[in-house]
Amino acid sequence: MKKMAYIAVLSLLALAWTTSCASSPKKGPAAQDDVTVAREAAESSRMKAVEIKAPVAAKESFRTADAAFEGAKADETASAFDKARDGYREAEKLFTASYDEASAKRDKANDALGKAADERTASEEALSKMASAETATEEEDVR
Repeated sequence: MKKMAYIAVLSLLALAWTTSCASSPKKGPAAQDDVTVAREAAESSRMKAVEIKAPVAAKESFRTADAAFEGAKADETASAFDKARDGYREAEKLFTASYDEASAKRDKANDALGKAADERTASEEALSKMASAETATEEEDVR
């Protein structure tokens, strides 16, 4: 009878152990998946910033974002997945800010170029009118 009781208790413990392990949150692959999603988002944001020339136009903010990205890569390599995920998320925000800064500077420069082109056109028209008026005055003087 004791033997049957031990077997029953051990069976129940084994059953409880397998179900508790099966339902426990998985830290390894799930955490790595979160890191992968965060890394891909940061890489995408970084590429957009590079395409708009943020490393040149928004040098300081891009350097800060790049440092955060490199730190997150180091954390991921060290299997500090939660820290890496947070680092990649921060890097994504910083790359987006760098993109926005570079974009604002580009828009300002394009506006200045447009204004300069408009002023040049207006100056050329004024010179053309002055030349026409001068030619008309010379023709009247010749008559």
